[in-house]
Amino acid sequence: MMIDKMVIQFFIRILLAALLGAIIGFERHSKSKEAGVRTHAIVAIGSALLMLISKYGFVDVKSFDASRIAAQVVSGISFLGAGIIFVRHDNIQGLTTAAGIWTTSGIGLSIGAGLYSLGIFAAIVVVLIQLAFQTHYLTPAPRTTMNVLLRLDRDVSIKKITDVLHKYGYTCTENKVTLDPKDPTSYVLYLGVTTLKNVEPTKFVEDLKNESFIRDVELM
Repeated sequence: MMIDKMVIQFFIRILLAALLGAIIGFERHSKSKEAGVRTHAIVAIGSALLMLISKYGFVDVKSFDASRIAAQVVSGISFLGAGIIFVRHDNIQGLTTAAGIWTTSGIGLSIGAGLYSLGIFAAIVVVLIQLAFQTHYLTPAPRTTMNVLLRLDRDVSIKKITDVLHKYGYTCTENKVTLDPKDPTSYVLYLGVTTLKNVEPTKFVEDLKNESFIRDVELM
């Protein structure tokens, strides 16, 4: 039994849609996301199949709307995307993956319709966007913040303290100076300190205690 050339073309479209979906899914899987290779590939296959049915399945009917079935994919796939989106610790997660699945369905539709160049180009753009704009590139680097109390000689300027902080990679975010009630020859400096480094508090104290003009350091 000979397979019609048109049927072979349909098979190729479904396989190509599966491949493009799998490529998008592989990127999501590599980031340990909820939907991976299988989900994206099946979504693309289903979308391509429904487009083929919508476009060619009713050619024997005198009056039919070729877009009717395909149009339902766009809204129907939203239910799958909604199942991926969830809230954890007041943060919404899964939006990118859900959007990727929705777009994958569009890629499947385009391949099913025979718009190969459009579908391939869209798949490449999706993967490039997911790779180029990772969360850790857009999220500010974590900071270490500490509140400290310094006992200093009376003749030490705050600028000298901030210079010391900068030397060790720290930044002073706030300060408050008072006389030391226990010792009239010194004063107490309350500091808010932040750094982009992951610093252990004990290391911070050791760094400041190395300076001779700092009499004492306490973490608050």
